[in-house]
Amino acid sequence: MSNLCRGRYFDISPLEKIVHEWDLGSSMEHKMDCLNIDFQFLNMLLSLQSFTRRDCLDTTVEKVEALWDAAEFERINCIDDVKLVLDKMEEEIWETKIHIEAKYSFPIALISKIATLDPEFVKRFIDTVIMNITDLPKINRLYTWSRLKQIQEAVKELKLLRNFVYFISDRCTNPQSQYTFFSHVLVVAGHVAMISWFSINADMNFFFDPLKLDALFSDLQMRIQPIQPGIHEIYIDVLQALKSGSHPNIDVHAADYKAGFVETLVHHMEVLRPIIHKHEKGVAFKDQITMLNFLRDNLINLPREAVEDFDTGIINVGLLVYSVFKSVALGKSKRLVPVLDFSGDIQSIQALVYFLTRNSFCSNLPKIDGLGSIDIILDQLEEFLSCYSELTSSIRSQIQKIQQQLEHFQKQNDGFGSFGMQVITKAYEVDHVVVGYINKDIPEWCLFLWTRDIIEEITQLIEAGEIHGKEVSDSVLHNTTDVANADTSQLAQMTSMSEEMVGFQDVMYTLRGKLIRGSSKLDVISIVGMPGLGKTTIANKLFFDQLVVSHFDVRAQCCVSQVYTRKDLLLTILHSVKKDTVVSDKLPEDVLADKLRKLLMVQRYLILIDDVWETVAWDDLKPSFYDANNGSRIILTTRLGDVANDAKFFSDPHFLRLFTQEESWMLLKTKVFNTKSCPLVLEDVGQRIAKRCGGLPLSVVLVAGILETTEKETNCWEQVAINLGSHIQAKSEDIINLSYQALPFHLKPCFLYFGVFLEDEEIRVSKLTWLWIAEGLVRSHKEKPSEDIAEDHLKNLIGRNLVMVSKMSSDGKSKSCRIHDLLLDFCKKKAKVENFLQCIKGDNDMNPSSVSCQKHNISRRLCLDVQADNLAEWSSICSDVQSFHLMKGRQIGSSSVSYASHIFNSFKFLWVLDLEFTVIDSFPKELTCLRYVAVKVAEDSSLSFSDNLWNLETLIVKGLGGRVTLPDTLWKMVKLRHLHIYNRAVFNINNELQEMDGLTTLSSPWFSCAEDADRVFAEMPNLQKLRCEVLSCNSSSPSFNNLTKLEMLKFSWGRRALAPTLKLPPSLKTLTLSSGCISSLDEVATLPRLVVLKLLNISLTFDVWEVTDEQFPHLKFLKLQDLSFLEWNVSDDAFPCLERLVLTKLRHIEQIPSRFEDMMTLKSIEVRECKESLVESAKNIRETQVEERQNSDFKLFVHK
Repeated sequence: MSNLCRGRYFDISPLEKIVHEWDLGSSMEHKMDCLNIDFQFLNMLLSLQSFTRRDCLDTTVEKVEALWDAAEFERINCIDDVKLVLDKMEEEIWETKIHIEAKYSFPIALISKIATLDPEFVKRFIDTVIMNITDLPKINRLYTWSRLKQIQEAVKELKLLRNFVYFISDRCTNPQSQYTFFSHVLVVAGHVAMISWFSINADMNFFFDPLKLDALFSDLQMRIQPIQPGIHEIYIDVLQALKSGSHPNIDVHAADYKAGFVETLVHHMEVLRPIIHKHEKGVAFKDQITMLNFLRDNLINLPREAVEDFDTGIINVGLLVYSVFKSVALGKSKRLVPVLDFSGDIQSIQALVYFLTRNSFCSNLPKIDGLGSIDIILDQLEEFLSCYSELTSSIRSQIQKIQQQLEHFQKQNDGFGSFGMQVITKAYEVDHVVVGYINKDIPEWCLFLWTRDIIEEITQLIEAGEIHGKEVSDSVLHNTTDVANADTSQLAQMTSMSEEMVGFQDVMYTLRGKLIRGSSKLDVISIVGMPGLGKTTIANKLFFDQLVVSHFDVRAQCCVSQVYTRKDLLLTILHSVKKDTVVSDKLPEDVLADKLRKLLMVQRYLILIDDVWETVAWDDLKPSFYDANNGSRIILTTRLGDVANDAKFFSDPHFLRLFTQEESWMLLKTKVFNTKSCPLVLEDVGQRIAKRCGGLPLSVVLVAGILETTEKETNCWEQVAINLGSHIQAKSEDIINLSYQALPFHLKPCFLYFGVFLEDEEIRVSKLTWLWIAEGLVRSHKEKPSEDIAEDHLKNLIGRNLVMVSKMSSDGKSKSCRIHDLLLDFCKKKAKVENFLQCIKGDNDMNPSSVSCQKHNISRRLCLDVQADNLAEWSSICSDVQSFHLMKGRQIGSSSVSYASHIFNSFKFLWVLDLEFTVIDSFPKELTCLRYVAVKVAEDSSLSFSDNLWNLETLIVKGLGGRVTLPDTLWKMVKLRHLHIYNRAVFNINNELQEMDGLTTLSSPWFSCAEDADRVFAEMPNLQKLRCEVLSCNSSSPSFNNLTKLEMLKFSWGRRALAPTLKLPPSLKTLTLSSGCISSLDEVATLPRLVVLKLLNISLTFDVWEVTDEQFPHLKFLKLQDLSFLEWNVSDDAFPCLERLVLTKLRHIEQIPSRFEDMMTLKSIEVRECKESLVESAKNIRETQVEERQNSDFKLFVHK
């Protein structure tokens, strides 16, 4: 309970002291709660005595004060004393309440021409009344249900009146009008408080007349409605005073106050609806209510500086509304229609609402995004037109025109240059307004205006792009060149910070050997790595190494960078090669290239080409490097794997690793202390600082620069450790930005999207690419699946060393990846600047009520790091986002959200909902735009989805255990491509199934028999990847051969269940069989495209496995684990392409077949938990492969 005037009237702290010091028991606790309430309401009553006529108040005050003094709280010594005091006070309070109630009627305000009322006091009073009454239902046994409904209705009216108060606030310049209005508010609020107090336990006590209470509530309804004479006049007077001399409302919540007042106006207009409905223009009146509702909803979302423009219009509407009440009160019903002509104000408000709403929406659109989003929006527009036949012809025509424009743009976008992103934002606008219209958040008139303007703007953009596209692109390129030149100089400065080479000694040894030993043929030694890893430093150390210097006749170096000319590079190299001769820069570049070639023909040369960004730079220089078969070498550094691979002669590119922790610490000590030793007191914190640099030499060097100017004291270094992140980012960001700016347009949003992930998170490639597609970052293509295009984008980013592969799959593809912390920080920061993605960490400074978290400041893609149980508080400001990721669950493993359906139902614009690590209790039903969903559910859950998820393409559900039962509505997800249910998904096959021809990946359904599996798979003809389990295959195995496009299959069945014949399609490339029994592997052995085979925990009905010639013709990876056969024979021509062999728990096999000694394709053997004799045979194979077959790349891994 809140006390408005604690200490001024009745200080209830003695009662609180009793609660704190004595164990009261439930009965006395309830009595104490009731007494607290009584004194709270008495205090509110007494606070009104200065401006209401209340003759009985004086005697009431005296009576209660006497009661309070007689209580003698200080003399309470035992629980019986407490009971005695409470019983006596309860009795006296009842008598006091009966005394007041007997004479009580609606308060009459004292009218004073000189009095003033503090607006803040009025706000506090009405807030206190509302809060105290709202808290009453929390205490049991106070009201009957019917009485509670009356009180709730009274509080609702009081809240509407409070909206009016906050709108007026202290802005009214007429003191008398303000005083009259505030006095009215106070007496109404006081009256609500009093009758609520009277109602406590009243219906259970014969002293109170329930009919009188009913009369008081009925009287309240009349007194609070503006239909009463005098009340609407108060409202009109205060609004006219506000209009004539209003002051701007600079309160941070001004938009909320205005929206609240509009809500009050809408409510009062609804009171008029029965009367207006009798007249011909009732429809227009309904439209006006719709308009005000739209205004209310959008005021909350507008920027603070924009709301003041609505003041006059809102005041005018208020005056018109209350003038209608005045006309009704005067009996002038025939004049209602002209009085209600809002057209002028409504149209001006309408135009202003549209303008500011659109500006607000556009102000936070992303500055970079994927062209695939236009494809998604075009599909949604097509669905919209087909589903909403009631659209007016003009609106339908406008949307069809926008469709045509966007389709034209998608066909021609390569020539639009910088106009492309502007067209994407127009597509986002039309998507927003259409979805808003579908969900009744945007009225038809607004849809018409918005689409009309979009047509004109897209037309202008397309025309400008077609006419000036090349000029704009050239201009953009020139601007980028200028920036690149500036950044390149800083890069050169930073990478030359360290003169002494620390760390990478193994790398130096390896690369030095490649330079001065090996083939006599010309070779390129490429050093590839992410920015700041030390490529240039290593290359320079090699270039100046004494052994290297003495080995070559001539050396030269040049730095290519992003901006270069072939002529300048040739001149730079020539000046080094021919030091004694001046080379004229007037010569054509072809002449210079030929001159360099001739000079190099007769010498063993070493050329260092640093910082190559594209293959064309290498192609420009390559013809000048003559191979005289004398051991000449070229060192090339690049961030891009493609460049290194293109430049390769013989040696594979060397991909530079990160620093070890020891190397980081050694470099830090060297840079900070030079030849001196580090004080022992700084060793611990110093090593922690080195570790936090994340293995990036550039970070170590940057931090060392900070420590060099820091006092050599432990507390100072500890402070550096705390602030380390920001110090590193300050300089390394410019270097990383070079790589970002060099990305093509379509890869920039893909790279920035890594900002949704956590530090050091291992990211599944499948999840990443599915998210990219769902977000519209990957364009669809008729000739190539979107998933393949997305994987190509990832390969490109990996090749540019912006992303690192952390796990490879058995078929050699990237299975998971990660991004360096510095690059992740860059992605988050850059994404926020570009309005592409926003990460919010909820805390005391960043919460839903803070200004920075208002709806119009939230990006379309949001990563929210808050406790799951606080999610409801954030939902109102997040409801317009396109992509929502809850981070907290990913950090702590799992979290849960209650009432998830209720929380997320308002997220009407969602394309992506990522709650993969958050347990939900229900799924929202109205999110028709969803394309990607990942959630977690409780153990043994039965999923429930609505039947309107027709845009959903990816569904990931993780169960905490047991089975996940799939709903029938799943079959209505007509666009579903990826369905992953962990760990056991159960289909309801009793009902009619529908074809899901778009589904390409399915994991992990569970079936009781093969027949059930066949029935489900028959509806999924285009499956490409499948993981499933069948309990029993005794009669037959599932007919996988009917899945003609299946490329990957993971199939397990009952350990004791014998699969008579495996029915496998020839399209299979990857096959995993586990936990079953099988009689023959012949069908597996003859699969024509099989590349990966894993046999895990399989019982075989035969003892000898014979692999004959030409079996497994394309197999590259073979894993055998816990198999029951006793002998393994392999013919000479079997496994012609095998590269990797993994043997685990083969407890019966004595040795690996000798055939593996002669396999020229074999790269590695891995042995785990096998017989010693088998391990020895593996070692013999290694010896033969390495020494006799000269297969130096062969590796053997033996695990105990």
